[in-house]
Amino acid sequence: MRKRKNNSTRNRTARSRSARKARPLTLRQQEVKVKCLAAINRVRRGEARTVSASARAEGTTVKAIRALVPKTITQDRPGGRIRVTASDRYSIQVQILANDGALTTTARGSRERELAGQHRATVRRVLRGLEPKSALERYRGKKVGGHDLISDYARLSLLAQAGVVGQLDSLYVSPDVAA
Repeated sequence: MRKRKNNSTRNRTARSRSARKARPLTLRQQEVKVKCLAAINRVRRGEARTVSASARAEGTTVKAIRALVPKTITQDRPGGRIRVTASDRYSIQVQILANDGALTTTARGSRERELAGQHRATVRRVLRGLEPKSALERYRGKKVGGHDLISDYARLSLLAQAGVVGQLDSLYVSPDVAA
């Protein structure tokens, strides 16, 4: 016959589980989380057909995605196909080009991360002359992390001449830089 756990053991187990979830991520886990989100975005954009293929391309694993960003994927049944959700609410540090210049801010959710990435790509294409100046107009009044994205070409060209645009490395900020 199986022995039942008493209430004190059950409470101690529950406390230790909640304590594990409350701990902040290490630098390594934060780096892997960035890779996991990049893998999920790869599937959302249609650049990879499966979660495992996108994880391999980004240098991470499905196991890491399950551990660090579990609400980005769903699975109908055990052993079934893993699907990516349409959006998520995970926050992460991103570099944006706002009216004040280059900023590091927190993008809250996949919609803000996507908007930041689209804005960044549009800015670069406008500066290269591949898109008209009016392409920036669609970002008028749009915010990421509470900061207005730059939508004025005159302001953008001033920032570009000052070398601010060249300072933007990548969309996602590495954890050691953000700390």
